[in-house]
Amino acid sequence: MIELFPGLSPIRQGWLPVGDGHALHWELSGNIKGIPVVWLHGGPGSCASPLHRRFFDPERFLIIQYDQRGCGKSLATQALAHNQTDDLVSDLEQLRHFLGLTKWSVVGGSWGGALALAYAQKYSARIEHLLLRSPFLCSQAEIDGFMKHPPAACLLQWQALNHVVPAIHAETLLEFGYRIFCQESDIAMQASLALRWARYESAMNAYPDAAPEWSMQTGESLISRYQVQCHYLFNQCFVTRNELLLPDALKKIDITLIHGETDALCPVSNSEAIHAMSPASTLIRLPHCGHELATQDMQQALLDTVACW
Repeated sequence: MIELFPGLSPIRQGWLPVGDGHALHWELSGNIKGIPVVWLHGGPGSCASPLHRRFFDPERFLIIQYDQRGCGKSLATQALAHNQTDDLVSDLEQLRHFLGLTKWSVVGGSWGGALALAYAQKYSARIEHLLLRSPFLCSQAEIDGFMKHPPAACLLQWQALNHVVPAIHAETLLEFGYRIFCQESDIAMQASLALRWARYESAMNAYPDAAPEWSMQTGESLISRYQVQCHYLFNQCFVTRNELLLPDALKKIDITLIHGETDALCPVSNSEAIHAMSPASTLIRLPHCGHELATQDMQQALLDTVACW
């Protein structure tokens, strides 16, 4: 088993108003005078996790976490209004200013990797190190792969999810999800759909390992997660793959890429494309890993990378 750093409680936390009726919940852990590093959570629609801060030596690092607009403990008058990728990039820069930091290191996995790249395109001078774990590049091919073409091992969970889409509307799964989560307000339907969606996403995340046992029986607590996810995926995350891969900014940053070669959600070719745009970057390919963070090889690669900062 990989030995992560011990669990930490935040030493400071609060809410940062960023405009448009949104206030971000933020947390600081570790050494208040340490090396600043910010972790960008995935999803879209997920939130900060205590697990994420356990990859950093709390004596060396100031560990910064926050929940993106509409996510977790963050507050909003309307969660999906003024909630696009450019808004999230602006929020991240506002958070850096609020904390009084000149530069920081940025870590993002999956959707968090896409957001980290979007931030890097605009604020490369503010980044000391950039660590991307299994980054998402917001392409239509990736979205279609998730929504329409799961591997055989995840087909049962996809069928259970896709089964709820009524044929009479001639909608795709994503169109149906967007309508239910983002345009309608049937809580019972949203909760049922969110539970099926989470079971499928969990299977895709675990692939090529078996889908984990699922104990959650109700989906009310998952509704906001999939509202945000459908809002972003339906709009192709409000950013293009090409915009994330502009080489001028990427060549200015120390970049490490960690990617499982059997990832069913974000193909390893994503990291290969980023590496091609920034040849000085380091690409760590993990032959026996998928998308799941909680695998030994993935966790060891993360620990080894940040230990060198």
